[in-house]
Amino acid sequence: MTDQVQEIKDHNDIVEIIGGYLTLKKAGINYKANCPFHSEKTPSFMINPERQSYKCFGCGEGGDVITFVEKMEGLDFYNALKLLAEKAGITLKSNSIQHGASVHSADKKTRLFEINEWAAKVYNKLLTDHPKAEAARKYLDKRGLSADTIKNFNIGYAPDSWDFMLRFLISKKYTEAEAVEAGVAIRSEKGKIYDRFRGRVMFPISNPMGTTVAFTARILEIPGKDTDPSAGGGAKYLNSSESAIYSKGKIIYGLDRAKMAIKDADLAIMVEGNMDVIACHQAGFKNVVATSGTALTLDQLKILIRYASAIAFCFDTDTAGQTAMKRAVRIALANDITTKIITTAPYKDADEAIKADSNNWSKMVKAAKPSLEYWIGQLVAQSEKLDVDAKKKIAKEILPVIKIIASEIEKEYYIKYLSDVLSVSEQSLIDALSKAKTDAEFSRRNSASEPAKTEQKRLSRPEKILGFVWAEPELAKIISAEIIKFPDKYEPLSGQIKAGKIERDKILSELAADLDGLSMLALKDLDSNDSEIIEIELRYLIGRIKSDEHEQTKSDFAHRISRAETAGDKEMVKKLLKEFSDLIK
Repeated sequence: MTDQVQEIKDHNDIVEIIGGYLTLKKAGINYKANCPFHSEKTPSFMINPERQSYKCFGCGEGGDVITFVEKMEGLDFYNALKLLAEKAGITLKSNSIQHGASVHSADKKTRLFEINEWAAKVYNKLLTDHPKAEAARKYLDKRGLSADTIKNFNIGYAPDSWDFMLRFLISKKYTEAEAVEAGVAIRSEKGKIYDRFRGRVMFPISNPMGTTVAFTARILEIPGKDTDPSAGGGAKYLNSSESAIYSKGKIIYGLDRAKMAIKDADLAIMVEGNMDVIACHQAGFKNVVATSGTALTLDQLKILIRYASAIAFCFDTDTAGQTAMKRAVRIALANDITTKIITTAPYKDADEAIKADSNNWSKMVKAAKPSLEYWIGQLVAQSEKLDVDAKKKIAKEILPVIKIIASEIEKEYYIKYLSDVLSVSEQSLIDALSKAKTDAEFSRRNSASEPAKTEQKRLSRPEKILGFVWAEPELAKIISAEIIKFPDKYEPLSGQIKAGKIERDKILSELAADLDGLSMLALKDLDSNDSEIIEIELRYLIGRIKSDEHEQTKSDFAHRISRAETAGDKEMVKKLLKEFSDLIK
């Protein structure tokens, strides 16, 4: 099979493949780039087209096109080879390949890739041809999507069936357990396995090579038909669970289609939703991507700056969108990443703005402002008058952000900028900056250069619950009636939980940064960002807290009864026994 390895190499030019991941610059007969395997400002990563090889003279990494895909996608030799074979239109002749002295075989990841690819093809075929997908077709037509766009993004439809996809995969010799692991099926608490996606429009999520690794699914709201609460709790959008081939925080929706346009524009635009990405691409604006079912991560930002020197955020103009924007800006500033803000006002999002007039988007992109300038401008605009109280309030929110800026030059610039906007002296701001309270660990948690020391902290159960609710605000309704003692410092959020409604915009930025960290640690401890798994863990934690309280109550009564018996107080013993009996009924 070594001949087939060489055939696949010959059909995959190393410059083209690596150019799909990095921005390359010609250097004589070679190409250079910033190395993706270690942090550097000056390019030391070199590609030799003649030898079809690469070498980094900074960290020493080197190899051929297969080695590169292995490292970038976290694959073994066989799966990297298979990915490249599919790109070249070549079918591997066997499930095992001998290369050199080693034999490389298909494994779990191979099966997971295949399952997601099959699912994407079947869902797309159903959307295109099946009578039962008429409602889905009408929905997409109403949203203005053309047939070419549906084909280009491989959009599909999951029928309202408990086991359609499961039965199909079993017919292709895959197991139920593999379907669950691939994220297209789910196992109930009672052990029953059924389709994860039912009655939903399907948006495949691909890796940079264009291979399907997961899905985002939008529920269809059909008049006269109740939403099935088991299909993701009636959630508007439902995402695949994380798997061996899909890490939400490291995958960017639309990147496989946007990467070349991002390079050409030297600007990556990140929007909130899949439909925003699709609307932009359909209108001809192809340097647009979105997060993959999770809050924006540092990993995603680091991926984008391989392609462009700047990133522009365009989040919804609602409260949740603006909260997400502020969090993204803090992560970028803490890691010396240049970002801008595109505002779609008076429209809610990019999709709505483009539908109103396709020229809107070009104007909005051109008018993008540096992120922190935009943030400061928003605070000023929200103030009825820029009096002393307003200036203090703005400084209180912005100074902690300036404090985490990685670049000293940028930090000095924003001190001067804020000084001009507020008409106060730079020295007064510098003095206030030294006293400004901020999440001291924020820059460490989100920094590429410093170790995440706070990750060693062990969260209490109430802290985990707060972290989960901060990540998934809808979960607040599950615990609003529960009596849980949360740490006093988180009272603003715990108060909202008791009220059954999370309003993130009412949480001060200092506490919001701390809660971002709490959420990261809680999800890391859980090793998942999947909303269903988070809910299961949340209910488990509530149960454990109740159980612990029950045991503590029993222990307290036992001590009190023992003391009463020692004192010979029979009436007290009788009274305590009755209270205890009533309590545990």
